[in-house]
Amino acid sequence: MRVISFSRKPREIRRFEIDDERLFSRNIEVDIFDEGTFIRLEGRLRDTRLSEPLHGMDVTMRVSVFDGVITEIEGSMPHWPLQECLAGLDSLSELLGAKILPGFSDLVKSTVGSNRGCTHLAALVMNMGNASVQGRGAYLRKHMPENEMRDKAMAQSAEQFGLIDSCVAWREDGPIVRRWREEHPQDDPRY
Repeated sequence: MRVISFSRKPREIRRFEIDDERLFSRNIEVDIFDEGTFIRLEGRLRDTRLSEPLHGMDVTMRVSVFDGVITEIEGSMPHWPLQECLAGLDSLSELLGAKILPGFSDLVKSTVGSNRGCTHLAALVMNMGNASVQGRGAYLRKHMPENEMRDKAMAQSAEQFGLIDSCVAWREDGPIVRRWREEHPQDDPRY
């Protein structure tokens, strides 16, 4: 039997004094903005190798808050290792009209992450899809008063966005889902 130890106490991460010691670094950022009944996602991926820029990718998506449909998508590559990499941006068009729901990452892997696209671009878009769930939840909190209507919308969104059983906190038999279902049985999407 293999035992893995862990600690909930944060440990100090060793930072190198000399930047040249870092072999590779990847940073992904996603910002989300309110645009009426849509959200706009702006994602950036930056890779450096041996302190030199390697990959620089920017993707912008406009997504419908209520059904997750991608209505606009575009990308650019400020940095690329090979000229041929730029053709990978064309694969983003295959996501136009797709819905960000459970299964979206599989779609991204089979299109943007295929030989028609770029694995690094796919990593960025999958992160953006994941972050869109947070943005759509924030939209509901911002635009709906704290009452039963918002609770119902949040419950339906939890089901639609695939939150149930997506992590330990949102597990079907866990305290969060159980508590919500006990407090709002009339809004339980299972019934």
